[in-house]
Amino acid sequence: MNKIILKVTKIVPLFLFLLLMVSCVDDDDNGNVIEGNNSIIEYIAKNPEYSLFQQLIEKANYDAALDGNSGSLTILAPNNEAMETYFQANNISGIEEITEAEAFSLVRYHLLETITYEENFVTGYLKTLSAVPLTDSTETNLNLLINAQEDNVRFNGNVEFTQTDIEVDNGLFHEINGVLGLPTLETFLEADINLSPFYEAALQNNAEIINEFTSEENKTLFIPSADLFTTYWENANLSSDEINQFFSYHALDGLMITSRLKTGYTNTLATLNINNEEKALSLYVNKEVGLLLNGTASITVQDIVTTNGVIHALSDVLTLPTLTDFINADNDLNTLVEAFNREDIVSEDYLGRLATMNDSQTPYTVFAPINEAFEDVLIELYPEQNASLEELSEANLISILNLHIAPNLDLELNNYNSSTITTLGGDISIDTESPSLMDSNQRTSNILDKRAQAMNGSLFKIDTVLLP
Repeated sequence: MNKIILKVTKIVPLFLFLLLMVSCVDDDDNGNVIEGNNSIIEYIAKNPEYSLFQQLIEKANYDAALDGNSGSLTILAPNNEAMETYFQANNISGIEEITEAEAFSLVRYHLLETITYEENFVTGYLKTLSAVPLTDSTETNLNLLINAQEDNVRFNGNVEFTQTDIEVDNGLFHEINGVLGLPTLETFLEADINLSPFYEAALQNNAEIINEFTSEENKTLFIPSADLFTTYWENANLSSDEINQFFSYHALDGLMITSRLKTGYTNTLATLNINNEEKALSLYVNKEVGLLLNGTASITVQDIVTTNGVIHALSDVLTLPTLTDFINADNDLNTLVEAFNREDIVSEDYLGRLATMNDSQTPYTVFAPINEAFEDVLIELYPEQNASLEELSEANLISILNLHIAPNLDLELNNYNSSTITTLGGDISIDTESPSLMDSNQRTSNILDKRAQAMNGSLFKIDTVLLP
């Protein structure tokens, strides 16, 4: 009997030691000893209601990326019924008609890079893993629109959850009742109630711009918020031509996410007919004070990326610009604004005149000296003192400013044949090749940057103030 007890007392510690060793091996996730068996792709494979989506994943060669026993992905997985509906709507007979590249983009559009439970989806836009190219070597991710109501969540306007918050080894799994097709500009213009009033008005009033919105060529759209646009539109008094230009003025060519926008003037899709040529209306972008357009409209929601362009939501409507709009908006022209607004010359009403659309002297061409040009001319005129604009007499200031405004001229450098320009203050010389100007004192002023086209004329920035 004692021998049996002795054997048992020896065996029990050995058994406990082996049990402890097994426990340690089972817990050794960091050493990759345990292989998970419930990754996203394994969960899909175990549930036949996702077999068509599984085939799409395999066609994309993305099944390995959805495997593993750790991760933070969130997948929105359409069931078979949703996949079949998508096939029918797009005249696709089956997975074999979808290319690997198309499948890759479509699968990644159903993936978010962070774990997001149902309760954490809020109204707005999220970035998916699907991307479109910016350049040969860079890309930007496509957006997904979330509309979170009290009783449900909708994606891109019409897709909803059917099952949610299924935890898997490498993230979170949600089942949805529709395939999330790769979004176009129209997708969000129709589905986002903050953008749709502008889009619906454009549909009714400007068929030409709608063709641009639906083009495969990338466009950049600046869309004012629903409330602001509705208020503006109800009170707008635009001609049919101005209506067409108004909608086109909210669009640019190319996929211009905010990181690609630069301070300065850019061409919109709105045009003016000048000497039987269509000239693009300009838009002034200011990135030095945030993201401000024409000095009045801020970008409030940026970089809503689609397969054929990008949308930026605005704090205000972009009205068709006058020369005064550009002068007030351009940071390089602050001193010119100060000069125009000097109290003793208020009767000249320069900014009021340059905001006029149809007086006897429109269109105007403005040669606008930049801030540094005024600093330089004050040193030139008053070398012995630290002078300001106030040192210039009323008559002298008026004669200087008049020399920078040419009436009845919308100057286009490449088709201007004369060597002189008649301004409100007299004639000045122009060299369109340099390009540069010369005053009667043989002082040269270089024309900087490109021409800015307003509704009532053109603006050129120059580096030297012209003197009478």
